[in-house]
Amino acid sequence: MSDQSSEKQHQATAKRLDDLRSKGQILRSRDLVSGLIFMITIIMLVLMISQIKDRLEDNFILAFNSIRLVMSDSDFPESVLSKIVLNNFYMLLPIFIVVLITALLSPFAFGGWNFTLKALHFKFESLNPFNNLGNIFSKKIFINILKSMLKVTLILGVLFLFSWDKKNEIISLINMPVKASIVSVYLITKEFVIIISSSLIFIIMYDVVTSYFEYQGKVKMTTQELKDEMKDTEGNVDIKRRLRAAQFAILKQRLSISVPKATVVVTNPTHYAIAIRYDEKKDRAPRVLAKGKGHIAHQIRQIAITNRVPIYQAPLLARAIYNTSKLNKEINPGLYMAVAIVLSYVHQLKNYQHGLGQQPQFVSDLKIPDEFIYDE
Repeated sequence: MSDQSSEKQHQATAKRLDDLRSKGQILRSRDLVSGLIFMITIIMLVLMISQIKDRLEDNFILAFNSIRLVMSDSDFPESVLSKIVLNNFYMLLPIFIVVLITALLSPFAFGGWNFTLKALHFKFESLNPFNNLGNIFSKKIFINILKSMLKVTLILGVLFLFSWDKKNEIISLINMPVKASIVSVYLITKEFVIIISSSLIFIIMYDVVTSYFEYQGKVKMTTQELKDEMKDTEGNVDIKRRLRAAQFAILKQRLSISVPKATVVVTNPTHYAIAIRYDEKKDRAPRVLAKGKGHIAHQIRQIAITNRVPIYQAPLLARAIYNTSKLNKEINPGLYMAVAIVLSYVHQLKNYQHGLGQQPQFVSDLKIPDEFIYDE
């Protein structure tokens, strides 16, 4: 029974696709690029056929009329040929430009452009004859041969059927006048090229589909490859767990030092916790000694309970201080009044616990300004 971890059963991740792209291994259909270039070239030739015909006639007339001048002027043939070549170049320049643009843009239709120098690196294993023999008799080579045979069969089949259908017209060319035969040959050739171009659509579609599924199968990952990638991108899980534990231990040690110095701990009551100190001799305004949410907030409350630091449940105030005040900094001035009420309650509560004064009344509505109200 084969090991499932060695079977490619997982879809490729974005990182694997990027790595393969950097090595020049991308989704590509060669027939799509070559087929589009061929069809665009044919379309341009068909659209410009009248101009090409007129240009060829002008070239023939110019060359024929220049025969008598060749003997008298030795430089004349060169000037005539230069003029003919230049005129033909300007005539065909739009075709060259359109074909060039097609060649540059066609890869974006399937896979996109990709340039990398890694694909040019020399590999010593490529010199190994046994590896080369394996490549020669590989499944990929067999599939490529099969695809080539299908393409040739399709094109030859279209050629045979077209020739069989047009055999009477082709035979009749022998008895036609020269000019009429040229026109007839042009029309037959034009029709044949259009049919061949149409048949290329099926070849392109076949190559696109097979290339897509072949690439998807190639980039799939084994379970082990997926685990190795996760380790590379996210780091070793055990190391990260030990690192988080060490960081939390340091944080807990800092909390055990700062929270006992607090005057009061304002809570949410469970999601947020903020340890506030106010010493008239040291502080101009209440100062945030510690703050946190979730598990850290729980640790702050536990340390506060252990050290008998008063805890004041005020959800709106706790969220406001957490979101607007920095650690070891004074609270936002907009929260002075609400915090003053809390500190006053704590002061009165301590006096009451020592037998001085009456029990203070808990204030639930601290009148937090609207701009300091935050949702969970």
